[in-house]
Amino acid sequence: MIMKEAYEKSLRMIKKKNIKNLKEYTKLAKKENLLSATSLEYISRKEFNNLLKELH
Repeated sequence: MIMKEAYEKSLRMIKKKNIKNLKEYTKLAKKENLLSATSLEYISRKEFNNLLKELH
């Protein structure tokens, strides 16, 4: 899986599972083999909480 696909999959899962915070995401990321919150921040160039706000 290339990085763009992994990033998009992670964002889709955040929306699908209605993730509200870092703790919920970290648990989901481990279970579903998603990118870490740190990786999402790096790719999006946004803080994780701001990224969540944009998705909801």
